[in-house]
Amino acid sequence: MIYAFLKVWVKWVIRIFFRKINIKGIENVSRDRALLIASNHPNGFVEPITMACLFPRPLHFLVRGDVFEKPGARYWMEKTNQIPIFRFKDGFENLRKNNKSIEISLKKLQEGESILIFVEGGTKAQKRLRPLQKGLSRIAFQVLEKDESLKLDILPVGLNYFDNRKFRSESILSVGEPMSANTYYEKYKNDVNGGIRTLTTDITAEIKKNVIHLDDLKDTDLLNNLLLLRKAMQNHSAIPIVKIEQHSLLADKAIADEINVRNEEEKKDWLAKSKSIIDQYGYKSLVNRYHSRNSLFMNMLLILVFALPAFVGLMINAIPFFGGRLIANVTAKKSIFFMSIWLTGFTIFSIVFYIIALIICCVIVGWFGFLILLGVPLFSMSMIWLDRWNEFQSQLSLGKKEHNAAVDIKDLFKELNLKL
Repeated sequence: MIYAFLKVWVKWVIRIFFRKINIKGIENVSRDRALLIASNHPNGFVEPITMACLFPRPLHFLVRGDVFEKPGARYWMEKTNQIPIFRFKDGFENLRKNNKSIEISLKKLQEGESILIFVEGGTKAQKRLRPLQKGLSRIAFQVLEKDESLKLDILPVGLNYFDNRKFRSESILSVGEPMSANTYYEKYKNDVNGGIRTLTTDITAEIKKNVIHLDDLKDTDLLNNLLLLRKAMQNHSAIPIVKIEQHSLLADKAIADEINVRNEEEKKDWLAKSKSIIDQYGYKSLVNRYHSRNSLFMNMLLILVFALPAFVGLMINAIPFFGGRLIANVTAKKSIFFMSIWLTGFTIFSIVFYIIALIICCVIVGWFGFLILLGVPLFSMSMIWLDRWNEFQSQLSLGKKEHNAAVDIKDLFKELNLKL
């Protein structure tokens, strides 16, 4: 019940925090087979929140066990399908609790449920797939040892972010084709370590197909520059926020793949040229150019027409929105967790806020009090209005230079043999 309610509510929340979520391969998520979902982990706990909202079936999650030890946390963690896994630094006594967690996981899979595991182990904001841990492979084979007749799939998933620190940025959820764990089981029975190693290697290869991957992190600035320039040339409508689309991932991966095969001199030259364009036209102007790119007049008209409802939506939601941000400012010890905490804080505060506001409004004005719930769609309108405002500022900043910027970006990508 709690999971189902939160799934509906957070679908709205992620549309507030992201201006575009592109989804590729969601049809690969089976609804009636046991699933082990193998995902990368570049952005704190934004990944499980995103997948829980967008996958067409309930998910269970393996999460850090120390979170369960906080007062009052265990009840809510269990109600949202989370299963604790303890680490060596959590102590030997806690490590022994993992046996129970593994048993719970195996039981869920035998019942045909799905479990999400972040196979890199920890979370790091890197545009690459880090070496995988072997835990998922071990769990897969342990399940098959208990029930060889079970049809168990492993689903490779990649989460990619344009800038995971930026509010109203873009993310890409890419779901690969399912892998049958059963096909690896014979090798495992003959060679336990070899079977685990082979399965882990193949999972790595499949996830990498769904991740924007750099071989050398020193090339991160170059990749970010080229991704910015490519996105500045795209046309996107304001809605829908969540969209089934594969071009973004394929185009972004193509840029990363091309960088990976170039020598240092070429990459140094690319970095200088891309940086020159960004410096000339302005980072903020190019970022905000990535919208539907209406005419200057049309943006001005939309801004004027929707200014009042957008303002009302912002005022209604100001307390939970900025309250969540305040909590993130105070508690996020690492920048990678800032957006996660802000999003989670806003989710909790907004639920509490609307419950209290609804009660107060209904007591004061009766059934008309339910009109307070209009704050939900109005806040969505506020975010789209904000996008239009940023685009309008970009158009004013670039002015007549906008055409020159487009020409320079096209020329650079043509020179680098990259597609926009």
